[in-house]
Amino acid sequence: MLQNYLKIALRNLIKNPVYSFINIMGLAVGMAASIMIMLWVLDEFSYDTFHQKKDQVYRVMRNFKESETKIWTSSSQGGLLGDYLRKNIPEIKRVTLTDWENPIALAYQDKALKKTVMGVEPDFLDIFSFEAVKGSLKTAFKDPKSIILTESTAKALFGDEEPINKIVRYYGKYDLKVSAVLKDYPKHSRFAFEALVPMKFLDSIGWTFYGWSSNNYQIYVELDPKANLAAVNAKIKNIYTAQEKKDSNGDIFLYPLTKSRLYGRFENGVPVGGRIENVQLFSIIASFVLLIACINFMNLSTARSEKRAREVGIRKTSGAMRSGLISQFLGESLILAFLGLLVAIGLVELSLPWFNNLVEKQLDLELAQPIYWAAALGIVIITGVLAGSYPAFYLSAFNPVTVLKGTMRVGRSASIPRKVLVILQFSFSIALIISTLLVYQQVQFAKNQPLGYNQENLMYFSMEGDAANHWQTLRNEIMATGVAENVYCTSSVPGSSGGSNGWGFNWRGRRPEQANQVFEFMRVSYDFLKTTGVQLVAGRDFSPAFPGDTSRAVIINESAVKTLGFKNPIGETITRGDADNPYYERYTVVGVVKNFSYGSPYEVTDPMFINLTVQGGNMSTMVVRLKGNQAASASLEKIQHIYQKYGRDVPFDHHFMDTDFERRFQAEQQLGALAFTFGGLAIFISCLGLFGLASFMAEQRRKEIGVRKVLGATVTNLWGLLSKDFVVLVVISFLIASPLAYYYMNQWLQKYTIRIEIGWVVFAAAGTIALGVTLITVSYQAIRAAQADPVRSLKSE
Repeated sequence: MLQNYLKIALRNLIKNPVYSFINIMGLAVGMAASIMIMLWVLDEFSYDTFHQKKDQVYRVMRNFKESETKIWTSSSQGGLLGDYLRKNIPEIKRVTLTDWENPIALAYQDKALKKTVMGVEPDFLDIFSFEAVKGSLKTAFKDPKSIILTESTAKALFGDEEPINKIVRYYGKYDLKVSAVLKDYPKHSRFAFEALVPMKFLDSIGWTFYGWSSNNYQIYVELDPKANLAAVNAKIKNIYTAQEKKDSNGDIFLYPLTKSRLYGRFENGVPVGGRIENVQLFSIIASFVLLIACINFMNLSTARSEKRAREVGIRKTSGAMRSGLISQFLGESLILAFLGLLVAIGLVELSLPWFNNLVEKQLDLELAQPIYWAAALGIVIITGVLAGSYPAFYLSAFNPVTVLKGTMRVGRSASIPRKVLVILQFSFSIALIISTLLVYQQVQFAKNQPLGYNQENLMYFSMEGDAANHWQTLRNEIMATGVAENVYCTSSVPGSSGGSNGWGFNWRGRRPEQANQVFEFMRVSYDFLKTTGVQLVAGRDFSPAFPGDTSRAVIINESAVKTLGFKNPIGETITRGDADNPYYERYTVVGVVKNFSYGSPYEVTDPMFINLTVQGGNMSTMVVRLKGNQAASASLEKIQHIYQKYGRDVPFDHHFMDTDFERRFQAEQQLGALAFTFGGLAIFISCLGLFGLASFMAEQRRKEIGVRKVLGATVTNLWGLLSKDFVVLVVISFLIASPLAYYYMNQWLQKYTIRIEIGWVVFAAAGTIALGVTLITVSYQAIRAAQADPVRSLKSE
């Protein structure tokens, strides 16, 4: 019997090549899209799961109450907290302090590379499951002047040479001995380091500051498996307040490592989501794309029911049971689903390089793994049963007497379910079109916000080695070459989010609720305003004519003026700390600048203090305005030549600000590209179904068309007649999709302070696109039917 069913199924496929192609291709595209999305989803869920103690590892977080209505959450901690947790909280087994992953120059002989380096304490290697392929992790940091490299970094520096005990030049100034080499860890890790150095080494060169309020570090802990998380959080909550002897509002808590990536967004101290929202969104998209492909199968199968009705009638009169017919039709559906899967695998293999580039991952369809084939078999069964169940039960229910007498017209009677399914298809497709257009609008809206500075020909580079100690001489030499309009040095560049901030300030008229007001800091040298084009609106720029500027002058932005509440801020004083404290600070406002982009382009500019620094400080970056009338490549070559006189054993790592600016929209652009791609695939699959349905409807109404042509109907009349039903379905889909898309996209936009208002143009554009695609799809069949010779369709009457 199974052999007989298989023969019938294959004959039907061969006998109806267009129908077979549409069904298999629709299923294949739907499966391929779903497989790629699910590979991405599984990769997101696999982050940090390779650590053996992942369920015991927590990240120390801090809720800071800035005002009565604003609490912000940060992983930045004071340097003394780690040691306190280690000594005073018995439920915590291990603690590691880490600094932030930073690009640092590593050199060996004549080879200098920029690699991401992180400072850690020894317990880091016990808490996390990183594997050594050379050397021992237990003794790797016994010597403070040691460094651990990943396999790929060791290969890049030493080639095939033995790396252990080799001397690496760090930052162009310090010699470190390679003590171990780590196996390259999985890419789905929250860490991205390429080398590790001990915190004791950073201590020895003066790169650490272990205060309670320094907030320069991250802290990870390993909790005892028997410990109660809620009880531990209650115990550690007020440590900062107790140690600083004041109301610091620094409530700390432990947050699971396994939640840090997907649930990393906090609002007013409470986790409210994060990347999990995108994971959920694209899981839904994957399900709907596959569902659309299944709907195509259902629609085309029921549309062809009149042709298969006689087969059902004959088989029933020959003694076939309904259960046997259901099995036959489900079997045919499973065969189609399996063929679709084979095509889908080929499509995935062809598309993965493009998809990996889009999502910036290294996803792979590991066909050698049994689990992948088990998942594939599951997809075939689910798809086959889902797509074939309705046609199977529908066709098997035909009355054989009615069918064989020729009085049954099942195509028309089945039109309502088909129309409902088409509406469902296009509702989802139109919603994706609307979402894609709104994401694009939001990105463009943020891009078009005033930057507050001129990024044209503005580049910067980090200073390492002796270059940082000679930045003033380096600046002067660059100016002397004639390639630069102006140059300044800074702790952080406009448009970045890598600066620092602080609180605890006092000023005339400060309200009680502003006690913890946070201000951003930027340290700059002379010529900051001249180089960037940031506009001064009141007061003056820093100047050597005012020697006091170097110790107590500050320029503030317009947001700071509003926060401070000064009507005339020039000459006003801002203090920090108590007067008898050795770290007491007192600043005088000498200028006000327009707000300029700093941090997220989707957020309102934070209040900012700009300090002048002419020596010391964090002057690690040099910003250069290149002359526009000279070739950038030649100018960069001259700057590099000067830089490497001072920065030996360090690469010239330069960036252009306009390029960096584009990267700030990467997450949203990626979201828009994914929505556009899979929305397009959903429309493509829907159109395949429409094409097949239009073909069967034209065939079903061929006698009606013939009569109308004889009575004088034109091709245009007949085209409108055949297209009208589909246009109505698209209009209904549009009316369903629009409010749903508006609701969910409005929720998405609430994440951004600077956001668009959703207007009617987007909906009109989406409706027009859907209607246009529909008409193009059905017009071929409609016009072909309208141009057919009526004699042929009427000769049997």
